[in-house]
Amino acid sequence: MTDDKQTEQPANENERRSEDELWKEFLSVSFYNMLRSVLPDLANVADRAKPVRFLETELRRLARFTRRYSANPPDSRKFVDILAEVPLTSGENAWILLHVEIQGRGGKENFPLRMHRYRCLLEGRFNRPVAGLAILVQPIPADQTEGVYRGEGYGPRVLYEYPVFRIYEGDEDALRKSDNPFDLAHYAGMQAWKQRSDDVRKLDYMKILLAELNKRGWSHEEKMALLWFIEGVMHIENDNVWNEWEEELENRKEAGAMYVSLMERKGMEKGIARGIALNQIAMARKMLAAGEPDEKILSYAEITSEQLEKIR
Repeated sequence: MTDDKQTEQPANENERRSEDELWKEFLSVSFYNMLRSVLPDLANVADRAKPVRFLETELRRLARFTRRYSANPPDSRKFVDILAEVPLTSGENAWILLHVEIQGRGGKENFPLRMHRYRCLLEGRFNRPVAGLAILVQPIPADQTEGVYRGEGYGPRVLYEYPVFRIYEGDEDALRKSDNPFDLAHYAGMQAWKQRSDDVRKLDYMKILLAELNKRGWSHEEKMALLWFIEGVMHIENDNVWNEWEEELENRKEAGAMYVSLMERKGMEKGIARGIALNQIAMARKMLAAGEPDEKILSYAEITSEQLEKIR
């Protein structure tokens, strides 16, 4: 990316949120819901009374190691890696390595090889099994999407199979009727891809999703997280269309706290983003949600106490 590209100012607030941050933030608050749709066998034995623990430190160390020894390190803005510890009803924990591929591979790496290497490194370092999972937001070459890594040389053979979930595919009617917030996020991501060159059509689907949210008995927090995600993943660039969407939200503000909260959050984001990079905001938010002490958040996110209070 050139310096000109980095300093280019976005046309509207929607452009300020990169897709990797959107997916990471949404999955952090909706991980159990994702498991229900993507890994139902694990969801059935997960203890939802306990929170999922996200192993950021372990993953950062792994990422530093792979960058150090890779000739073509992938662009981390084009994918999301999440290492999650899921509590089970048996009292044990399952480790899930979730890789969300957003815009194709960020380097020249072979995608199945990347899935295999990360799992091997984690299992070797921590001496415990790690279940791999890939979520593809956009299509990548067919030979990279089958969920299989094959390695062979001088006799030995390696076969590693992992589940692959494709956001750009699915039963639209079933997703719209689902009682799972992740399925509506799936629907939004699928329409964002299908209507990628038509902001007017994107707006139509955003209004459909807004109507579906009004029908659900989900918590305020779940609705807010999903609406924030829908806005970002649709990525409307046309200012007139974007203004029409904001007018729609303004008209609905009196109908419920969700819309008021969304508009308030947008206002806070505008003020916070002037002094803090979005990745710092995302990290601080996640650590706050995990109950980390302020001192640790300030150190890891590299922000000031005043900035932390604004995020809080």
